[in-house]
Amino acid sequence: MRIFVSAPSASMLALIKSRNSSLSVRWLGLLLACLGMAEARQVLPVFLSDNHAETAGWITRNFDLDAPHTLVLVDAHSDASAVERSEEMREAMRRVPSEEERARRVENWRMTGRLQAFNWIEPLMPRPLDKVVWMAAPSLESGEFALKTREAAESLDGRLEVEPRSSGSFASRWETKDLLGFHEWQPGGRQIILAIDLDWFAAMAPADRERHFSAIWERAMDWPGLAGVAFSVSRPWLTDDAEADALVSLVIDVVRHTRGAHLELDASVDDRPDDSLKAAESDTEVTRWDFAKASPVLRMKLQSLGKRLSITDRNRNWSVSPWREEAGTARLVPADGEIDCDHVWRYPRGKEPILRVDAPADATGRTRWHLLEPVRDAYDLLPETGLGKAFSASPARWIYEKPRQVAETQDFQLDPATWSRESGGRFLIGAECETPRGWIPAPAIEIRVRTADGFRGSLSECGGMPYVFGIAGVSETDLGGVEAGWGSDCANLLISAWRRHGIGLPWGDPGILRDWLEAIAEDVGVSDHVEISQGQIARGIAIDFGKHVAAVWEDVKPQGILGGNDLVMHHLGGKPEIVALETLAATRPVFTVRMPRSEESCVMKFAGDVVLAEGERTVIGGFERGHADGFVVNLEGIPSMRKPVGKPRYDFRFPPERLDWLKSRGVDAVSLANNHAADAGGEGIIEGIAALRKAGIACFGAGANEVEACRPLRIERKGVQMAIFGVSYFPEGIADSDSAGVAGLPAHRAILEREFRQALELGERIIVIVHGGDEYDARVNDEQHRWARWLVAWGASFIVGAHPHVIQREENYGGAVILHSLGNAVYPSRISSVASGAIRTLDVGRPVPVLRQAGSAR
Repeated sequence: MRIFVSAPSASMLALIKSRNSSLSVRWLGLLLACLGMAEARQVLPVFLSDNHAETAGWITRNFDLDAPHTLVLVDAHSDASAVERSEEMREAMRRVPSEEERARRVENWRMTGRLQAFNWIEPLMPRPLDKVVWMAAPSLESGEFALKTREAAESLDGRLEVEPRSSGSFASRWETKDLLGFHEWQPGGRQIILAIDLDWFAAMAPADRERHFSAIWERAMDWPGLAGVAFSVSRPWLTDDAEADALVSLVIDVVRHTRGAHLELDASVDDRPDDSLKAAESDTEVTRWDFAKASPVLRMKLQSLGKRLSITDRNRNWSVSPWREEAGTARLVPADGEIDCDHVWRYPRGKEPILRVDAPADATGRTRWHLLEPVRDAYDLLPETGLGKAFSASPARWIYEKPRQVAETQDFQLDPATWSRESGGRFLIGAECETPRGWIPAPAIEIRVRTADGFRGSLSECGGMPYVFGIAGVSETDLGGVEAGWGSDCANLLISAWRRHGIGLPWGDPGILRDWLEAIAEDVGVSDHVEISQGQIARGIAIDFGKHVAAVWEDVKPQGILGGNDLVMHHLGGKPEIVALETLAATRPVFTVRMPRSEESCVMKFAGDVVLAEGERTVIGGFERGHADGFVVNLEGIPSMRKPVGKPRYDFRFPPERLDWLKSRGVDAVSLANNHAADAGGEGIIEGIAALRKAGIACFGAGANEVEACRPLRIERKGVQMAIFGVSYFPEGIADSDSAGVAGLPAHRAILEREFRQALELGERIIVIVHGGDEYDARVNDEQHRWARWLVAWGASFIVGAHPHVIQREENYGGAVILHSLGNAVYPSRISSVASGAIRTLDVGRPVPVLRQAGSAR
């Protein structure tokens, strides 16, 4: 998983300035400051190993050794023993030519027994560990706090007389607490590393350990400065492997349910020297934990982390993929509907589906269902700025979505009445099914339920989301902002709704949003009788209060006039809510009414597969340019009769003379990026391109080499500059550096990135005609979704698909319009499904700002 906050590129800043010179320096400075501070802070690194001696190495690899951190230690033991010649180790950690050399030195200390589980803390003090807060037990008597602190301090300073430290005694840097003190402790702005030894939970009843574990995790997620978490199994101190397995399972669960958490698993079986008291007391070799022998349930949980899991092992090569085949998988599937590009299932209220679990063959049918719900209502991803507290008194730092069981069924099914609500909104639903091997988890899916249509419907599907200050800067793989699913805030709630309707506004704050809207009434109040219409409400009306913004939800009587009784939806410091306008205006009496800019219409017409290979053809209705400003289709085949080297499955070569008919229908341009462009071979592609040019029809998506194939068609209509690309998802006929062919993904990813970047810098609207999907299948496949997300991330505003020969669904994602497949437009009459096509007109002149970082979600 890649989660980051990126600073604006030079082209982004140029676009900001050119779009509106009145964008204040204050807002721009705030944006830059927030982006810069947030960079690389949206990943919560979590480390899991056999014992805390490995934690020392993890800290040296991941944290600034000269920056002060507070270590919060949850451990049955203090691990405070002093290390011989530790001053030498501190120096050796810092005076290294490379990170690799530092790691090598730490590993050498581990192999020689110099650094062990009972003495790993002292060499890291006083930097990077400036202070240690030790939670020694769930509860301590009043006299035990001072006793345990004194014992730990004496251990830390045990060699001080014979080996003086430049930093002196560490006694004042140690503090002891129990669970109550842990919850009451206020870290302030300190940078914190949390280290949890699972032996703290040894021999607890299952209910107690789960309760304590959850409470510790929830509290830690609130800390503004939490920079990382390290767990150690400490198998010698646990009752048995089953207890170890259960505790590690709790670790995996909280990682799965915490946004931005990434687990680094050191799966090595520890074979280094062990001079601990436990080893000295044992007559046999100390028992170690082997992750390769994890239970089936734990294996399923580990592999469900996907890219959020990385595994290292000194002695073995690791992969969790075989576990999926061994144990089988469980997954949640709605009974109807299709998943969207942003991995969300969407339904109108009243049409929510029955949920089913596709379970392993040995599952009994018994299924436990749960909703994942944020523990807090407000979060601050930018605590360094101090700005988040202006919107919520005590926002949490990391978003932990805690499972809440809502039902247990016996047939793998869940009725929507169990989990949905009248107000709709966002739902994260997971399950686990019973098998003889234990409860196998089915990863959660995201469902959004809308209670209205249009812009208001997209607002309503964000109900239940937490308030997240800094959400504009979040990018998780190829999803960004509210689309990443972490939460929303006042401005981005509205932006997400507009993006769902094909208006590609950038993520931002009220100041940035203001730059992309036009005022329809400035500096007004609830008694100024501003006229509004139902059409405007459907398109989206923003009430701009300055530092806050809301959207008109309902025009209450008297209708047609914006008044205090009208309902607005806003998001500030909690969950999104609908309130009367006068409620917000009570403390913000003056506001401006805004809407997305209206721009001159430029209508382009698009059609799907056009096959001219046979004389008897079926042509769908409306296949002509008409009054559109341009007409673009996918030409399935090549105007060349050159014999191919091999015989294609279907031969879609055709005489160039048939292009006259295509021209007569008003076709301006065709994409050749498909699996039949090479039916006449590479030389046939060259001939076909020449024939198209002679016929007065522009073409794109193919060329004499890969660079030409990836070059877009550049046209202008009504002042709108367009760059139209053709891209195939199939391997047939792909161009290379010195042979003709078509543009394709993933083969030409790097070239297309460069071309897209150039188009963005030129201010062009990017349109991509894609060729992919499964033939005669109306469902959009994973590959289509994956590459659609990639294309939008790189700036595509319109994606038009062909190849399945049937019509597939349309969707708006990231401010882009995606027509996954328009089916057949012109096709040989003898082939089935010839009439399953559609003609679509798109207004490419609508506002599509290009304020985005190329290569990251907009």
